[in-house]
Amino acid sequence: MLYKPLDNTKNEIRILEFIDPFNPISTEELIQCSIKNVPLREIYPHFRSGKDNMLSQKCPEVWDKFTKCVDLRDAALEQTTIDEATTVGLTHTHNHVGRSRYAWGDFEALSYTWGNEGDAESIIVNGDRKEVSKNLEAALRTLRGLQETRLGMSYWVDSLCIDQGNVEERNAQVKRMREIYGRARSVIVWLGQAAETDKITVETMHHLCRHPCVEETLRLPLDLMVEGWHALSTFARKPYWNRAWIIQELAMNHNSTLFLCGKYKLTRRMLRLGAIYCQELLQAYEDRSSQSNHDLDPAVWLEASRVYRLASLTFNPNAEIRLDRLLNLVRRADATDKRDKVYSILGLLDPAVSAEIVPNYKLSVQQIFTEFTKAVIKNLGSLDQIVFGGIPTQEGWPSWVPDQRLPFVRHHIRYLRSRRASGTLPASIRFCEQGRNRELLTCSGIQVDTVDGTAAGTSQLTSHSKPRFGSNRYSGRTSDALEKTLLMSHPGVREKALLDIPWSSNRSTSSCHLRRTLTWPNVSQSSYFEQFNEFRKHNRDFRVGGKELGSFFPQDDDKSVETKANRAS
Repeated sequence: MLYKPLDNTKNEIRILEFIDPFNPISTEELIQCSIKNVPLREIYPHFRSGKDNMLSQKCPEVWDKFTKCVDLRDAALEQTTIDEATTVGLTHTHNHVGRSRYAWGDFEALSYTWGNEGDAESIIVNGDRKEVSKNLEAALRTLRGLQETRLGMSYWVDSLCIDQGNVEERNAQVKRMREIYGRARSVIVWLGQAAETDKITVETMHHLCRHPCVEETLRLPLDLMVEGWHALSTFARKPYWNRAWIIQELAMNHNSTLFLCGKYKLTRRMLRLGAIYCQELLQAYEDRSSQSNHDLDPAVWLEASRVYRLASLTFNPNAEIRLDRLLNLVRRADATDKRDKVYSILGLLDPAVSAEIVPNYKLSVQQIFTEFTKAVIKNLGSLDQIVFGGIPTQEGWPSWVPDQRLPFVRHHIRYLRSRRASGTLPASIRFCEQGRNRELLTCSGIQVDTVDGTAAGTSQLTSHSKPRFGSNRYSGRTSDALEKTLLMSHPGVREKALLDIPWSSNRSTSSCHLRRTLTWPNVSQSSYFEQFNEFRKHNRDFRVGGKELGSFFPQDDDKSVETKANRAS
């Protein structure tokens, strides 16, 4: 297939149009479409907005033929049943035959997974037979039947609208992903063909949209809860959710997003409600798990959380998505070409960072990851990036460049990310050449405090050293500082109670024995109680602010603390 070069002076892209979409075709017939170049430079004034948002939803006088079936479809889908949703948009007629956004019409952008390259199907493009992945062929067949297609809607599909054999064009188009998905009338997400359990999932999401209160559902018999949970967890594990490029594709969508799962149609809100419900089902099940022999995989909680975060990505021209959130999404994502771990989020980065990264698929993965890390450190004045990724193991790989291909072995506690002992001081850094394609990162440290002593862990074998000084900066607030330290200053702590938990005055009393003697089970039966009790037991004589750690806790014969501790638990 021959591609006509894109004219950069006209800001051209290529779009796909279906041939004769009014006539249905059988599954044996090949899809026929055409690819043509169109300019994005000229958009009619009455479709423009200072916020880059579609005006047509609020101004009926500028509605066009796509308004009802594209811009207004979310509300229609969310108020229907699963059977009614499959026909949303098909029954609408339009009386608006005025201009579309562009002189040549309008387009939607497709977001999908390329699928297995060895599993191919044929389509006809500009009269020539072309091989595409089986998953893309199924997506195109579904797009062909949409109402907007019959009204003349065009589509942007990366594998067909970019000359994949032209490295220079691929490099240039990577920089345009933000613009293309941002300019699209909407984004169509193809999740793949529906699985057997997807009908239950979609029915659940439709129900949640019409009846957001889920308390009654969470009181269902366990067998029914498990069935619904397994359906939702299967949906959350679809390959689409782990694709790197979808982060930018979803984040740049400024208008409507239609999620297609086979014949089923879903909105962002439906997906968010479904993800939350999946997590609530898991929690409700764990609370009642003693009543059932079913085994639920708690790892699905993270997968549902990823679906929620992706469905929550929205276009905001005045605010960049935080880098740590982007990296948290992309490091868990899959990319056929590992260089796309960087290029797939290029349009979402701080402009100062993205300006220094010129897409070049001729460079190695190491070169691109190094270029990215260096650009982030230089422009953001922060070294946080170097701990957000796998620890490099490849020989010759700079130790300060995280390898985004490797598993992330550190698990950050989210609320601690904003804590900075150095305050707002920028990092003092410089890069030094170390031969060809090798650079050394040099950093200056900041003295924050002096480590006076280290306590033991939960084992007596753990090494420790006694503090030398008895004074501290907290004075009479030492106990408050100690409690905050032990709880890592968790924002969810509402009442101070940790230092009210007594222990036995007998040093030989085991944690198990102490748990049996306590009268408040919410604390004593906690899975963390034994670890906590062993920790303070091994550090009983460790001095904090001149006082032994043991002196901060009441003894078990002090009955006055029992009522207060029971209330706090």
